[in-house]
Amino acid sequence: TIEYNDGEKQEIEKGFVVEFSKKENSIETLVKAKGFEDCVTVISDKAVSCVVKCSSDGLSSNQTAQIQDIITSNCEISFENIKIIEIK
Repeated sequence: TIEYNDGEKQEIEKGFVVEFSKKENSIETLVKAKGFEDCVTVISDKAVSCVVKCSSDGLSSNQTAQIQDIITSNCEISFENIKIIEIK
């Protein structure tokens, strides 16, 4: 077992935060490039939540698949751990 001191633990945690932040930004940019007005993404160690502003009709199955594809191409995560939240 490897033991880390407090300073090393903080550096490791900061690295994860920076990596997650880069991935969140990339997902948001790509989703907006698909024509969605706005998007906010939150990544945790086990799940991804993506809030997408969409038309009053909601997301089509094709749009949902596009967003899932964007998320899985940026994160190693399975579909069941992706939550897409529609804001109309």
